[in-house]
Amino acid sequence: MYNELNERMNKMSVNEEIITKSNDGCNAKSLIEDRIILNVGGIKYETFISTLTAYPDTLLGIMFSERNKDMVHSTNGNEYFFDRDGYLFRYVLQYYRTGKVHWPEFLSSNQMENNSFVDKGLKQPASPIEVAGIISLNNKEGGVVDNLTGLGVGNYVSLPFTREELEQELLFFLIPTRSDEELTESILQEESLNVTTPLLTFANKAVVDNVNGFLYSLKEVMYSLASLFEKKIMITFYHDRRAPVFKLIPPNPNIIMNELAPFNEKMKTILTPYAGVGYTLLMNFENEIEAWMIEEIKELRWFMEKPSGLPNRFVLYLSFNDKFLKQQILKNSLLSKVVNGGNASQNLNTNVNENTTTSSATNAMGESSGGDAIANSSTTS
Repeated sequence: MYNELNERMNKMSVNEEIITKSNDGCNAKSLIEDRIILNVGGIKYETFISTLTAYPDTLLGIMFSERNKDMVHSTNGNEYFFDRDGYLFRYVLQYYRTGKVHWPEFLSSNQMENNSFVDKGLKQPASPIEVAGIISLNNKEGGVVDNLTGLGVGNYVSLPFTREELEQELLFFLIPTRSDEELTESILQEESLNVTTPLLTFANKAVVDNVNGFLYSLKEVMYSLASLFEKKIMITFYHDRRAPVFKLIPPNPNIIMNELAPFNEKMKTILTPYAGVGYTLLMNFENEIEAWMIEEIKELRWFMEKPSGLPNRFVLYLSFNDKFLKQQILKNSLLSKVVNGGNASQNLNTNVNENTTTSSATNAMGESSGGDAIANSSTTS
């Protein structure tokens, strides 16, 4: 490493000597005037103004531009001081020299856990000077150093700064943190998105509104079904403009004759707008509609068939894989205000059972509700 550094320094000196002799000292004077020292937090870096101004949109490129030269003042001849992190500045200067941000390899969170190196069998981290990659015999005396070496010196396994700190330093010096390749890829991705997602046309917007309305209608059907302590329904959607047909499964004659007349009217109001359209939507978006419904109603069971010999209809079977739990209903309804402990609940059970008119109606309700805990507390008119 030391040999490589000395070789690079020697080449730099030879090149400067050749330029000086071939131009009778003119270029030599220019190089001397162009060379500056950046004292960053006590660590000194030597570079050329032309190296910095090659990137005019960065902080140092702006500061040392020709138009701003009268506004920048040195602290000691050609030395300029910056009250920033001297170790992190290595990556800033490397950008000016190479045109790229050279990210160090940071340890993972698992490796840094408990901030322990001995327990994990790792070596102690190198000194900050080694980590920064600064090698100079005169460094301790505050001499000028040239930060040319890369990481990997010494025995270090950790860095004395985080990626976030380095990103903040690059941001301060207005260094772009993405390469040209990354920027190009990002632009291509944005253009690709613009191509694949055109503006919504009038006709497609109408279909989108219909899809959304259909989804909410199916959800409302299941909500209305559950409110009557029912769990299964069959809906037939036709290809022609006939209104959808529905019925409960299994049917309970006692309930249908009396309680479900309002329910029938409500179902018609919900489903009739999708006469014909419901068939088309299910034909094109069945899997997506099913996925949305199951996401909205976790307990939902979905099955759809196309009966053989009847090509112009879809039969949709919807049911709940759920139980009507009495205590859950009591605790989450207005009844919670009048229920105090188990005694009141027991009294409520007794009153409900006394009001049950026939065992046959109770059995029918239990069959319709899947034999849930709340079935034996149902009443009939």
